[in-house]
Amino acid sequence: MGMSEPCHATIAELQAGIASGAYSREDVVAAHLGRTERINPVTNSYCELRGDQVLAEARAADREYGRELSGPLDGVPMSIKDSFAVRGLRRTDGLPVHADRVADEDDEVVARLRDAGGLVLGHANVPDICIRWNTISGLYGIARNPRDPSRTAGGSSGGDAANVAAGMATVGMGQDLGGSIRVPASFCGVYGLRPGAGTVPNLSVIPPFPASPTLDAMGTSGPFARSAADLRTMFSVIAGAHPHDPVSVPAPLAGTASPRVAVLRGETGAVLDAEIEARLDATVDALRRAGFEVAEDVVPDLRRAPEVWAAINGTELINIALPEVGAEMTGSGRQHIEDMFGIFDLGLDLRAYHAVWLERRALQDALVRFLEDYPIIVAPVAGMPAPPLDFDHLIGREASARLFDRMRCVPWVNLFGLPGLALPNGIQLVTRRFHEPDLLATAEAIEPLLPAVEVADPVLEHHHHHH
Repeated sequence: MGMSEPCHATIAELQAGIASGAYSREDVVAAHLGRTERINPVTNSYCELRGDQVLAEARAADREYGRELSGPLDGVPMSIKDSFAVRGLRRTDGLPVHADRVADEDDEVVARLRDAGGLVLGHANVPDICIRWNTISGLYGIARNPRDPSRTAGGSSGGDAANVAAGMATVGMGQDLGGSIRVPASFCGVYGLRPGAGTVPNLSVIPPFPASPTLDAMGTSGPFARSAADLRTMFSVIAGAHPHDPVSVPAPLAGTASPRVAVLRGETGAVLDAEIEARLDATVDALRRAGFEVAEDVVPDLRRAPEVWAAINGTELINIALPEVGAEMTGSGRQHIEDMFGIFDLGLDLRAYHAVWLERRALQDALVRFLEDYPIIVAPVAGMPAPPLDFDHLIGREASARLFDRMRCVPWVNLFGLPGLALPNGIQLVTRRFHEPDLLATAEAIEPLLPAVEVADPVLEHHHHHH
């Protein structure tokens, strides 16, 4: 096998190569670091590498295990979002003020990945405080889409999606409070899984910012990959309660025999490009061809759901986070919050904030009943394919309102703490809590019927596109 091949391989293919002696773990890591040296100047998707350390870890595993596999992620090079602590790396949230903040241990999910044999190549770029559907960092600059460097990689886990799409990592780890896994997966053309609340423990060595009890209900950590099977392997490693995270639940992860599927189109009020409608139609067709029963026009009215998500998160961001950290952010990151979330800010009236949580519960009561009849919803993620880099850059309130309307299919999933799986074509599957196996099985069933995920190979000539 040629040295470039590890950068195109799935987990199973990598491990078969190690088991057959076709290549060592050190070879695999060296191939990825070499590719990163060539491509990261274009994408700026890794913000920090641990090249020497990860090569040493690969060599040590080669010495200790040889062709034997030591765990489900043995030999697998991975990219980790900057919002996770990785021992010895900076943990910055993209802010210059945190440029020297180094983690002295791994977050729980990172420790689980490493215990399974994962080889951490480095930290991926994030936007300021990880609140954006784009990746523009005051500390690290702009991450670009490897499929077209004039376009955004998405956000806030944009760096990880780009690294996986460009073959600079086999898999990545992100977080999703309002689309931060599913949006970059969609824009970069890879798979992304946002587990449901309570499935994957959220234990941070360095507290997340903005810290909020809302994170417990709406934010989770999950993987990126170039195949559904690799999502499954990653999920099997990170899932499982931890006694120090009282939100995590030791629930049995359930599967449903051939669940019925409902199609979500206009129920959130989302404005969808014709291209996204066409991809949704193609996904519905693939589901039917794979034997699923698919129903149209049955999803309850969800128009208020994205607005309720924005009211809860926006009120917290504008009244608590920005006064604390706004001065440390770029003007662009701050404007995105002020203008888009400002539309939904409830101010300091506790009654209004309380009422919107009760409205969330009423919407949730209707939806969880619906999901008993239709355990899977198929829906768009963003209302458009990957937009230009500056799509959300200092655009003002009116354009921010239009952007929100194009993204309405995204945050309702977070509002209710549900699992969502982004397919590489910009469409997602959503299910009940603790039914991630349904999402994985459904994605695996239609994967052969969808366009194959190619590894992107951006070239430096694209540099003149940069804004």
